Amino acid sequence: MRRALPILPALAAVLVLAGCADPTLQPGGGGGAPTSAPSTTAPATSTPKPVPTKPVPTKQAGGEVTIDGVVEAGVEPGCKVLRSGETSYLILGENVPMGVPVRVTGVLQPGVLTTCQQGTPMRVTKVRRR
Repeated sequence: MRRALPILPALAAVLVLAGCADPTLQPGGGGGAPTSAPSTTAPATSTPKPVPTKPVPTKQAGGEVTIDGVVEAGVEPGCKVLRSGETSYLILGENVPMGVPVRVTGVLQPGVLTTCQQGTPMRVTKVRRR
C-alpha cells in the first residue's frame, strides 16, 4: 500500500491537465484545425412588419369602456369574442347578439382566468345594436 501513495499525486496531476485540453483538437492527438469552422455569414434580416394600430376603447366613468365591433364564436365552445379591428375582447356576462354590429359597454378584466384562451376578458354591462 505504501508504494501506491507516491503515484496518487501524479495521477491527480494527469487528471487536472486532461481537463485543460483544447476541445477544438481532433481526436487522436494529431492537433490540426478544428473540426468545424465558425460561420462568417451574417444572419438574414427581414423588413419589420408594420405594427397594426389597435382601436382605443372609449373610457367612461367607473372604469367602463365602450367598444364597437361584431361578436363571433370563440375557438372554444361557449366562448364569445367581440372583434374590433384587429383587437378581440372575450365577452363575460351579458347576452350579446352574434354576427351583427354592436356597441358594448363594460369593464376590461385582463387578470380573469378563462378557458377561452383568446381576447382580453370584458365584463359587459350594456349592449346596443348599431
